[in-house]
Amino acid sequence: MQGTNTLSFNLFLPAGTAPAGGWPVAIFGHGFGDNKNSSPLVVASSLAHHGVATIAINVVGHGGGPLGTLTVNRSGGAPPVTLTAGGREIDQDGNGFFNGVEGVNAAAPQTLVSSRDGLRQTVIDLMALVRSIQAGIDVDGDGTADLDASRISYAGQSFGGIYGTIFLGVEPDVAAGVPNVPGGSVIEIARLGGFRGLVTQSLALRVPGLLNAPGGFVENMPLRGLPPLVDTVPGASAIQEVLDNTEWASQSGNPVAYAEHLRLAPLAGVPAKSILLQFARGDKTVPNPTTSAIIRAGGLASRTTLFRNDLARAAIPALPSNPHTFLTGIGGAGTTIAIQAQTQIATFLASGGAVTIDPDGPGPFFETPMVGPPPEDLAYIP
Repeated sequence: MQGTNTLSFNLFLPAGTAPAGGWPVAIFGHGFGDNKNSSPLVVASSLAHHGVATIAINVVGHGGGPLGTLTVNRSGGAPPVTLTAGGREIDQDGNGFFNGVEGVNAAAPQTLVSSRDGLRQTVIDLMALVRSIQAGIDVDGDGTADLDASRISYAGQSFGGIYGTIFLGVEPDVAAGVPNVPGGSVIEIARLGGFRGLVTQSLALRVPGLLNAPGGFVENMPLRGLPPLVDTVPGASAIQEVLDNTEWASQSGNPVAYAEHLRLAPLAGVPAKSILLQFARGDKTVPNPTTSAIIRAGGLASRTTLFRNDLARAAIPALPSNPHTFLTGIGGAGTTIAIQAQTQIATFLASGGAVTIDPDGPGPFFETPMVGPPPEDLAYIP
């Protein structure tokens, strides 16, 4: 143990009278660069509508610094309440500022392990949250626990789907979960998607630098299922070696390595889980091949819902070309789609993982289950 950290949580309860034993509760895992005061608010009402409470903590290295506060305005003339925001960022570079995710990735000279330990620590934190729920959380002070410790589930978006897959593979007392737009490994997500610039930066900072193209790099690696490439690109082999070493060093924080433990080969003392996986065609942030790696490793094709953004955007041109946040896109052209995806999650978790609905029923935009094999191409929409 390196130290201790007091964690803060946000808890959203449904309106009305709690059932005997308390409300079923879903832990919601937020994404990279997000925090417990953002995306959990967007999904909590859909879960509450189905009688499920929502609880969330900040990921390691997220939510601002430790002195940040959260002010809650109250109705009926009651004065505002100011609480700690539960920020978990660490000023790793000593410049007096937080960059939004500072502390989740390893600092030099351990940068090769990337977010491995931040992901693993977050999983441990979620397991501690489960133990806290089991010990009893009394919100209104009436001496009775308000959450049903026998009905704890999980849903997480993006980074929350990544560490959520690991969490569901190792936590014995959470029976059902929904990873939304997860992927692995993290270095493959970055290499193929919207975080490629971070890989470029890391290759540039190596000694000697490994950039082999103007302003970037060419790794000369084919996608799965494509013919082998002859490595004639100068410098590509050295980049491939760094990518390989990074993936191996971070394997204990790679959700692909835990996917088989969800259903195919549960760990000792951990029951098989009821799983629903959601992802979107042409995701530019967590590219489809990285999600497909989890689906293949876990045998999850029959438990996967695919949002066909290619079809949806042809019908609704105002939808973003990157569908990564289709679950939380409330307020714009994707509001109906977001509510449909949230309703699928809420129905699934409220039933303890027994009921999986098609989000748009007979509509064309969701495939439940996914049709055909997991996609191995990028399918980006310009």
